[in-house]
Amino acid sequence: MKRPNAVTPPPSVAPPTSRVAPPAPPAAPAKPRTAALSSRVAPEAPGSPPRPTTPPATSKRRGAKSVAAGAVDAPHTVAPAPAAPPISMTRVKPAPPATSTPAPPALAPPAPPAPPTPAPPTPDHDRGGTSGPNGREAGPKLPIRLAEGSDASGQRGGADGRSAKSALRAAARRRRRVEQQEARRFTERSRRRRLTWIVSLGALAALVLVVLFTAYSPVFAVRAITVQGTSRIDAAQVQSALADQVGKPLALVDFGRMESELAGFPLIQSYSTESSLPNTLIVRIVERQPVAQITAAAGGFDLIDPAGVVVSHSDARQAGFPVIDTAASAVGSAGFIGATAVLRAMPADLLAKVDTISAATPDSVSFTLSGAGQKVVWGSDANSTLKAKVLDKLIGTQDAEKSLTYDVSSPESPVVSG
Repeated sequence: MKRPNAVTPPPSVAPPTSRVAPPAPPAAPAKPRTAALSSRVAPEAPGSPPRPTTPPATSKRRGAKSVAAGAVDAPHTVAPAPAAPPISMTRVKPAPPATSTPAPPALAPPAPPAPPTPAPPTPDHDRGGTSGPNGREAGPKLPIRLAEGSDASGQRGGADGRSAKSALRAAARRRRRVEQQEARRFTERSRRRRLTWIVSLGALAALVLVVLFTAYSPVFAVRAITVQGTSRIDAAQVQSALADQVGKPLALVDFGRMESELAGFPLIQSYSTESSLPNTLIVRIVERQPVAQITAAAGGFDLIDPAGVVVSHSDARQAGFPVIDTAASAVGSAGFIGATAVLRAMPADLLAKVDTISAATPDSVSFTLSGAGQKVVWGSDANSTLKAKVLDKLIGTQDAEKSLTYDVSSPESPVVSG
């Protein structure tokens, strides 16, 4: 028979004063507590959307059952647990009488979505590992060894890899060579400057060593002294005076001591020394040259040089040297210096004709010629060469036996007076 749509409560409904045992405590704290065994189901208003029905929960205690929401199949009385004492009493009211509105059918809970099936890992031969579904590596990078007899593509790949590595190494070598060349090019000036400094310092150090070796080495000691330029001075006397320098190194010769020794020779006007390796000392002497003679206070005549130093003495007058009148120009005075300067500037043929000379001042030099005693007004020692030529022309045009005076102090306008 077909059951009517109207649901009537069964005749044997549990009395409202039935006892319901509380749910047993959960076995583990991580699991949630189960819902109460009995609950009150409120009727749904007509026209409201159907309420989702939760799946019936099954209690873990033996003999406990869950009641589906909105439907009562049969009256059941739940016996209390024998071991646990009752904690509380709950009065359950009877469900209201069913109306003619049919109850909404129970909806099954939606099935949970199936988990995605992971794609199988694909081997990554280039990197030596496997890649997962997202393209990332899913395993360790292990070297892949191709067995003999594999396809030619793997061999070509290995050859290409080796050639690429060789090209990379060659490029790295070329880059290093270029960098070295650039470094040498940019540091060329500093290297050249450093080389110049090194060569200069080396040359200086070598020079110092040579000087020290020359100065203190007995190989370059003085073994002989050579005197040159003497005519009135005895060279042997000069060598004897410098004998204390023999045995000393050439660089350590005492020139101050040599000067004091040669000062005892009045005829030496100046001297110079020269070291001739390995062991010879050369002394070059410039003797004093007499230009005139003066009457000595003790009698006789003294040959003197332009500075008034007596070169030699004789009782008689020496030919070829004029006599300076010391009464008008004393030795060492300004007139004496002017007279000797004129004598040194005269040509040799004219100097041989001069008998006496005198000068009160350097600009008033006058002298007399030998023979008839003609007088010449010379003036200063300026333009001596021109004055000598003019005087020679004048003497050639005049009588040498007459007593004449030639004024050539102004050679451009000479004057002859008798």
